[in-house]
Amino acid sequence: MFRTVSVIGGDLRQLTLAGLLAADGYDVIIYGFDRDIKTDGLDPAQNLTAALNADIVILPVPVSFDNRRLNMPFSDETLTIEEFTAGINPLSVVFGGRISPALSEALEARGVMHRDYMKRDELAIRNAVPTAEGAIEIAISETPITLHGSKCLVMGYGKVGKVLAKSLDGMGANTYIEARKFADLALIESHGCIPLTMNEAKTRIGEFDVIFNTIPALVLTRNILKKVDPHTLIIDLASKPGGVDFSAAAELGIKVIWALSLPINGWS
Repeated sequence: MFRTVSVIGGDLRQLTLAGLLAADGYDVIIYGFDRDIKTDGLDPAQNLTAALNADIVILPVPVSFDNRRLNMPFSDETLTIEEFTAGINPLSVVFGGRISPALSEALEARGVMHRDYMKRDELAIRNAVPTAEGAIEIAISETPITLHGSKCLVMGYGKVGKVLAKSLDGMGANTYIEARKFADLALIESHGCIPLTMNEAKTRIGEFDVIFNTIPALVLTRNILKKVDPHTLIIDLASKPGGVDFSAAAELGIKVIWALSLPINGWS
């Protein structure tokens, strides 16, 4: 029977999860929260060995931004993927968000059972809601205009793109959505938004007040950014390496906010 749970790294969502598990009666320890942060009485692991020997080990989302180190923004320590896989108890069950193929293979080689919780559609869909809200909050606070009546472009029509587009449209923004599939383009039109193919989006890229990118591939290249109005705000929701040529944007004086801290960071 699983009794001990170790929550390693991540942001405040992981601390909330740890608190909920403790309230359910599990013996919970946390690791990777050594900075001055409120942990609501959760017990820190005595050491890394203790953190890696729990019945259940919960890693953050994403597990890593660079596939080398665990995502631990509230720690001054560094825990590499190699150290983690070498030290994990083979009897532990590991859960993580966006487990890379390399980490999955390393865990399998050690016989460690693991599951990627971001592959659960219901979680990914529900997680898209706070991501969209966070992106809209950024747009409101970082622009001098109201989103109502503005021209917004959402690049990508996955889970996050769908929720974000619906929210923008509900706020009265003139919402344009780039999508690849003809079925999605038809669906976008049926929902009262304006569908664009990628070529159309690139051609009209200079028309928008705010551009939200959800595609984890370099779509806003230097040549395309040259067509963007310097007053446009770009909010990149994609995981590393992002969907924007950041150096080109800086040279062109275009403000880009790479919102990696939002609940989901990628095209899902």
